[in-house]
Amino acid sequence: MTLGEKIQKLRKQRGLSQEALAEKVTVTRQTISKWELGQSTPDLNFIAQLSDIFNVPLIILLKMR
Repeated sequence: MTLGEKIQKLRKQRGLSQEALAEKVTVTRQTISKWELGQSTPDLNFIAQLSDIFNVPLIILLKMR
């Protein structure tokens, strides 16, 4: 599973829209969409924020399985 797929899955599991997640991470909805589609990759600071928001260990997001 790619990082983008994990972000999308975790976002949906928590009932968040792309816009709501974008507000929490302070990026645009388009940025969240690009991350989920694999068109761009969040930097480590954003990945750490996502880890906190989703309440999952950082390694869950970084591990490519």
